[in-house]
Amino acid sequence: MAGGLAVLAHPVRYRRSPEDLIAAAATLGINGVETYYAYDNPSPWRTSPRQTEQVQRLSSTYGLLNTCGSDTHGLSLLQRL
Repeated sequence: MAGGLAVLAHPVRYRRSPEDLIAAAATLGINGVETYYAYDNPSPWRTSPRQTEQVQRLSSTYGLLNTCGSDTHGLSLLQRL
């Protein structure tokens, strides 16, 4: 066993509502959710306040860890590719 943690990536980007999705993932034993994410792909990169607040509230409800993701796959951490 590697000892890793399961984290749900960008929970506000799916067709299913984040409320339903995070509740279901928590029931299945997920450890955390990607709380800080740039949903509107701004330049430079910054988190999306409304979605961040929503995911923070849900993660707190289910006792989940909060993580940050950039979706940056290039040389600059400030822009998602």
